[in-house]
Amino acid sequence: MNKVEQDLQQRLARVQASMAQRGLGGLIVYYGAQHNMLRMDQLRYLTDFKALGPSILLVPKEGEPSLVLTPAWDGDRARETVPFKTVEAVEPSELARTAGALAAKLPKPLAIVGREVMPMGFARELTAQFNVELADGGDIIKALGATRTPVELERVEHAAKIADEGFRVLCEVAHVGMREYELAAEVECAMQRAGAEDNFGLIAAGSHNLAIRSPTDRRLEAGDLIIGEITPCYQGHIAQLCRTFILGEPSALQRQKYDLLLEAHQAGLQAATPGRKSSEIASAVNKVIGDAGYAEYCRQPYMRTRGHGLGMSGVVPYDVNEDSGPVLARNMTMVIHPNQYIPETGYMMLGDTVVIEDGGARPLTKTPLRLFWRAN
Repeated sequence: MNKVEQDLQQRLARVQASMAQRGLGGLIVYYGAQHNMLRMDQLRYLTDFKALGPSILLVPKEGEPSLVLTPAWDGDRARETVPFKTVEAVEPSELARTAGALAAKLPKPLAIVGREVMPMGFARELTAQFNVELADGGDIIKALGATRTPVELERVEHAAKIADEGFRVLCEVAHVGMREYELAAEVECAMQRAGAEDNFGLIAAGSHNLAIRSPTDRRLEAGDLIIGEITPCYQGHIAQLCRTFILGEPSALQRQKYDLLLEAHQAGLQAATPGRKSSEIASAVNKVIGDAGYAEYCRQPYMRTRGHGLGMSGVVPYDVNEDSGPVLARNMTMVIHPNQYIPETGYMMLGDTVVIEDGGARPLTKTPLRLFWRAN
């Protein structure tokens, strides 16, 4: 058994122990294959399999789970990946019936995970397969997935290296006349070459950006501030890098305001220690920026969050703001980003993926903490 299989067994054991504490006989885990950096793929957490269509994992209180996946033609790939004996690949129209038949073998009571992302019609079809009420088990896997195992941390670290490579290429290839979407494509291509399976990336450019956004067909101009939120996924685990690149030499004012973001970033990192609330990160960042005269710009509509959980998507601590309450724990991974709209310079970006350790937050992205630029 390799270390990945051992890691999966340990994850399953923790889930089943949590089920036992709640007196559950079985857990029905649904995921709709709409992969999102802010929503945990709980089925993949227990299988290491990225489903292409809606799929269901049936977890007994003891023993091995069973997987029912769609589409039917993807069965061979699943059987090569999933370390369980029962793997059934069916057409979407058969998913509810097949899962219901397997779930009938599970001890009662049953709980369900993923009901909030089910289409309404499918939810009715699935629940009709049972003659018992399904409890809500949506927090079981999320709670256990709040911190990274050694295998998961390796994957987040690899994703962070890919993010660094994406930004390196951005700085290398950006030039006057290039369209924003062409620059985004170059970054995407570089990260795929480095092993990324996906990228939730945003790139915007202009002399005075209002916010980060999706790239458009606008052509880059001399003096543009190019802001990038680069978020590659590697083997189901995500890292994010936020930086600012100027297509030309920065002004003294731009340097000064970016130094403010650097100071805020350091304050946020210092607040990210085990046992403290994630809200303290936001408070530390906002204090630096607020003390500089920009307190009103530290809230919506100018600023939404100072970071969020990352790893296998955005699990705990979710969004990092002054109203958030989750307590930081060792081996949590997250992005801390004091991205900020400043009226004199526009929106600028700075942020790193970090892991929470006993000594504080350790950045996993290694791109230097500075304002990047290239003279024309």
